Amino acid sequence: MFIDIPYLPSGPVELAVSGFPVPGVRMLPPPEIKALPPALRRHADLGLCPLGGGEAVCPPDTYAYYSELLEPYGFSVICGGQALGVSYPADTAYNVVVAGKFAVLNPAVCDRLLLRELERRFEIIAVKQGYAKCSVAPVGENAVITGDAGIASAAERAGLETLLISNAGVALPPYANGFFGGACGLAGPNLLAVNGSLSAMDDGKIIREFLDDHGVSALELSPEPPFDTGSLIPLTVRGDNISRTQKY
Repeated sequence: MFIDIPYLPSGPVELAVSGFPVPGVRMLPPPEIKALPPALRRHADLGLCPLGGGEAVCPPDTYAYYSELLEPYGFSVICGGQALGVSYPADTAYNVVVAGKFAVLNPAVCDRLLLRELERRFEIIAVKQGYAKCSVAPVGENAVITGDAGIASAAERAGLETLLISNAGVALPPYANGFFGGACGLAGPNLLAVNGSLSAMDDGKIIREFLDDHGVSALELSPEPPFDTGSLIPLTVRGDNISRTQKY
């Protein structure tokens, strides 16, 4: 069954795109995007933006890959008009996060086709941060965790319950740190998969408390610091009847 609201699965995730494995989830690997800096080339959230309901938009860089990969599962993949670039913010044109009825993004850098599709479906929360999805971890329909103060303020004004954290302790070499949103993702409605351990983060304790307050458990996948490989993008939940004509 397709996920209706991007990043917010209604049941246990069956199929996802991610750079890190999660037990029980069938993972589809993101492609290498050679236009991006080496450390970011396989970050799924830079090369694919889910719209929900079996639809997604991606840049021309990844269209051939994702159309071949996802269409056999019944997905409609739409090719955006803007190719990715090596320098910020040209690498962020598809880095959008949906939080309930809202889409959080920087309209100045978002691909025009993607922006039109999002405006049809969601209320837009405009922010200055281009790495909107990297910066945000949705916890529920009305709750998010972010390491960006500007996003936190905008989300709170829109009525979202927001935890502002430090990204200190999230690894993304050769950079000083990565983004927490890019090191995790919901693997179920009450399960946040973390590509590492919250205990290695400066704000790990308050993250645990926020998750507890919203009835969400953390599935910590290693004892190491969380590693930003790009967000987990859930696509379907168990019980779907979409076709499976390819093996990966």
